[in-house]
Amino acid sequence: MKGLFYQPVRVEAKNHQILFWGCLHYGHNPKWDVPIWRRRGFNSSEEHDEGIIRNWNSRATDKTVGFLLGDIMFGYGGEEKFNKLMSRLNFSRVFVMSGNHVAGWHQAFQSVDSNTLYVDGNYSKEVIFVPNYLEAYVNGQPIVMCHYAIASWNGQSKGAWMLHSHSHGSLYGTDLGKVLYTAKVMDVGVERFLSPPSFGEIKSLFKEDTVSFDHHTAETQNPF
Repeated sequence: MKGLFYQPVRVEAKNHQILFWGCLHYGHNPKWDVPIWRRRGFNSSEEHDEGIIRNWNSRATDKTVGFLLGDIMFGYGGEEKFNKLMSRLNFSRVFVMSGNHVAGWHQAFQSVDSNTLYVDGNYSKEVIFVPNYLEAYVNGQPIVMCHYAIASWNGQSKGAWMLHSHSHGSLYGTDLGKVLYTAKVMDVGVERFLSPPSFGEIKSLFKEDTVSFDHHTAETQNPF
């Protein structure tokens, strides 16, 4: 699907059936004094991984369209481990970025001829591999999604959202974050949302009047 590199993805579904999440860190068990699973309130890496699956499935069904904004899994196992995780998550279609930790994503992506994986050969359950930057119309709403936070993005002056992960909530409360999050920017990673937020929930959290760092105006012609 070469169009992913120059055309926005278009998704139409009920607001609660569209979910966003990032930085799952499934299988991440670093030898840190305070590993990431403990910071998230779990007692072990195994408990964390089961919690990630449970929290996704508590919001998702076989009609869910999902966007996973990178850093999905860690460790050995590659393609097999990635496929097993996808088989346990509920969705009909999910767009998956690699993030900066590509374990599993990379091996699974290399195993398919295009950018689509049908989980367990099921054509009604699609994993679509996408770059770390993606433009989309979701129920008519323009959204720029990236693994990394962006301060000035396409369509910002026209009301486009910017959704990211990567920073694990660390931007909130900083001088940069106090400015950045006055725009329609949101960290949808696990540290900010222990369960994946829906399109409708995110929409309700954004204020109508927000800051724009875009030099374009609302009249400027661009994809959004």
